Amino acid sequence: MKRKSRIQIPILDEVRDNMPIEMDADSLEGRIIKLLMEGRPLTLKEVSDELKISVSRVERAVKGLASRGIVEIEELPDKKYLRLMRSDIKFHGTNPTQEEAIKKKRMKEKDDDDKGSEKSRRMMYR
Repeated sequence: MKRKSRIQIPILDEVRDNMPIEMDADSLEGRIIKLLMEGRPLTLKEVSDELKISVSRVERAVKGLASRGIVEIEELPDKKYLRLMRSDIKFHGTNPTQEEAIKKKRMKEKDDDDKGSEKSRRMMYR
């Protein structure tokens, strides 16, 4: 049997660097980037306090961002400062108006379920 060979098209570094980075707005990495986009210098400790997450989890996420060239970690003797290296980040996920509509729909479904179970209880105990 002959194997079908895959055609690989190399992505040029220039093209990849010019493409915006898409990220989930609710992910840990997305929340870290949103904090860094505010423009003030932040340490790992400040980010972990702000997000209410352990420093080790934040550091792991930041190392992943640093390996992709999105964030730079500046190590000083007593602190690690974070700097955002890319500004072309697009966030995706649910926006607040979508969240409200979803919440209303779930509440309506719950009310409908409660009404249905109440009807069946009344019929059962007649």
